Amino acid sequence: MTLALVAAVLPAPQGRTLTVGPGGQYATPQAAANAAQPGDTVEIAQGTYGNGLTVKRDGITFRGNGNVTIKPTLTINAGNLTFENLTFQGSDRFGVYADGRNNLAFRNLRINGSQDGGLVLLNTSNVLIDGCEITGTNARGTKADHEAMSIGHGSRDVEVRHCNVHDNGEEGIDVKYTENARVKIHDNIVSNNRGPNIYVDSATHVEIYNNISSGTKNETKSGIALAVEDYAEHRVLDNVKVYNNISHGNAQSGLSIWVQSSGTVSNVQIINNTFYGNKKGSITFDGDEYAGTNILRNNIFERATSHEAFRSDHNLVGPPDARAIDAGSADLAPAFDIDDRPRPQGNGYDIGAHER
Repeated sequence: MTLALVAAVLPAPQGRTLTVGPGGQYATPQAAANAAQPGDTVEIAQGTYGNGLTVKRDGITFRGNGNVTIKPTLTINAGNLTFENLTFQGSDRFGVYADGRNNLAFRNLRINGSQDGGLVLLNTSNVLIDGCEITGTNARGTKADHEAMSIGHGSRDVEVRHCNVHDNGEEGIDVKYTENARVKIHDNIVSNNRGPNIYVDSATHVEIYNNISSGTKNETKSGIALAVEDYAEHRVLDNVKVYNNISHGNAQSGLSIWVQSSGTVSNVQIINNTFYGNKKGSITFDGDEYAGTNILRNNIFERATSHEAFRSDHNLVGPPDARAIDAGSADLAPAFDIDDRPRPQGNGYDIGAHER
């Protein structure tokens, strides 16, 4: 199922409306969840609710009215579910967790303060994550299980957009250990995490575009990282496209590519990105097991950047300035820029994330 169909498979509110809170039908979100049937909507009044929320029945919408905080965890044991305008806070494990589920939508969720990962999806497909904020997760540091947002172990057809993932103790957004993942990460702000901010590890068919990545904290962590770690059974990173991103002010490089001990990186396209102010330059390469056609094109680099495994052309070294205008290549250039303006605007394609 394609990402375009995600919204179509999610339930439209057509059943009963169950109310939670003062004057409502139920005192807690969990009590309403236990009573809800497919097609129902659970409306939760402003306030803070304890004892978490576990959903075991398909086809329900959970919606917060005002500032709604549920402590500590959302556990998803069903599918065809929508969660809107809710905060999950203070878990000693994960903020939100789903394993083996399908057809989920998360809109305007806030997840904070979990000891382990924030939003964790395993073996879960057809997911929309839209307008969410994740902060203060991985509080136990490098011993934490999973990341601020983990799309892992067989999760496919996931779209992450318009999210703010910041100030977490490990990676920000992590796609890992999945062949043919078909994941799109776009129009997010990912900042001030230990890092990397955006990470693809041993996954294939992933697009990363129109994001701003900045301020990783650890000196070994880049703004965007593509890798093959030893933990993965399938040690291949393939068909990953990185375009229209700005990666700046990170403790390591703007983007890194590395293989831990063995594995293959192939068919990577890095096109029309802007890198600046990163302590170790624009891109670092670690590992020599490359295959397929790899491309560096239309990027703005803070210093000269190349690798023998990559075709490199139409890149600009130095600050973004008039030299970038109409100086890019049309070959494989995206049809829009980081602000969703059509490319080209002038006589040719510009270099970097912006089309001026």
